[in-house]
Amino acid sequence: MVAAHSKNFSEYAESIHQLARPDTRLTHPQWRKHLAHCLDGGPNRALRRQPDQSEFKQHGAYFTGARFASRVANVATRDSSARSVYYDPTCGAGDLLLAVARKLPLAPTLHQTLDDWGARLAGCDINADFLRLAKTRLILLAARRLRLTPPIQLPATLNPFPDLVEADSLQTVSPMPDADVIVMNPPFGYTCAPTDCEWATGRVNAAALFVASAIETSPTGTRIVAILPDVLRSGSRYVAWRAMTRRSGQILAERPLGLFDRWTDVDVFLFQFQKVSSAPAQNDESKQTTNRTGGIGKRFHVHVGPVVPHRHPETGPLVPYLHARSIPPWTECKKIQETRQFDGRLFAPPFVTVRRTSRPDDGKRAVATLVHGDLPVAIENHLLVCVPKDGKSESCEQLIRRLRSSKTDAWLNKHLRCRHLTTRVIAQMPWWSKP
Repeated sequence: MVAAHSKNFSEYAESIHQLARPDTRLTHPQWRKHLAHCLDGGPNRALRRQPDQSEFKQHGAYFTGARFASRVANVATRDSSARSVYYDPTCGAGDLLLAVARKLPLAPTLHQTLDDWGARLAGCDINADFLRLAKTRLILLAARRLRLTPPIQLPATLNPFPDLVEADSLQTVSPMPDADVIVMNPPFGYTCAPTDCEWATGRVNAAALFVASAIETSPTGTRIVAILPDVLRSGSRYVAWRAMTRRSGQILAERPLGLFDRWTDVDVFLFQFQKVSSAPAQNDESKQTTNRTGGIGKRFHVHVGPVVPHRHPETGPLVPYLHARSIPPWTECKKIQETRQFDGRLFAPPFVTVRRTSRPDDGKRAVATLVHGDLPVAIENHLLVCVPKDGKSESCEQLIRRLRSSKTDAWLNKHLRCRHLTTRVIAQMPWWSKP
């Protein structure tokens, strides 16, 4: 989570803390109304109303909505024991821990319930105000489940949820309890991979680092249930990260969930993992095929267009040039109007271009065009280029029929919910016998 928030959000948080104080001046109906709002995604809605969202967007850090939090809790508490410990390394305002707490048993009194829950719920965040809000919301949830009415009387000696602490879970000095289940919705923003990272260099999605850290520091047998950006499941840059997770344990499930919420343009999936001492042998992802016929990669070489317009100077021979805005979809392009100088790789027709930008809700995922001509062509990097190994236009026509098939849309929506198609996924795509 981010390290600071606005004055408006601080005022909202203070109004929540007031609900748990014995001197609250709210009537019982008012208290119940504010309580329901607070426990049902109130902090997330308050956060979204802040005039300046830049800091949160920069870190890709938002609170988990009730729907996804409930799904995480359902999976996390399934097959757990009566004393299982749940840990959230990026707990924020506590949405995931609240969802878990809704499934925990109650003790006869509020004090006893908080003691019991405090022994089973742990977590950390770098924002002390968010942690305080998480503790208050857990207290209020216990009060509502016990059907208490204000004022709430808490013993002065009570230290609720002592294992919810201010810390950065990516630091090796951070406290890491021996949790039975780790639940998390880590930040989706980008950061630099540490120098000792074995599966990535340079900029990397922070969520991948949080999962890797949880796997490394947790004891054998720990389960991880997380909401993660879909790029980790299907992006080509995270093949090594996925291999690391498979070497470390057993992936129990990876379920696409769609958009994180209506404000956040990020597709996510539910990740279920269990750390084991000896991970079962699993196929190398880079060698997997998705169809007995060998898929598209058996028939076509698949490349990313090499021209980056604002990076490559216009030097070299003058050649025909295609980019995503100039090429009509689902047609045959027989005459290329634009030219540019380029001294890099060119592609000789016939070939098929596929637009790289592709959203799961676009309908057609692999928008293609068949390119004819006599001269080699420079291709912009927002296009994929599928070059037939047999050099025949007929093969390109067959490919376009398959790319236009509803089977292709369904297959890509299952295997890739990122915003860009990759050469690996297109090459692995099945060659439908009946498109």
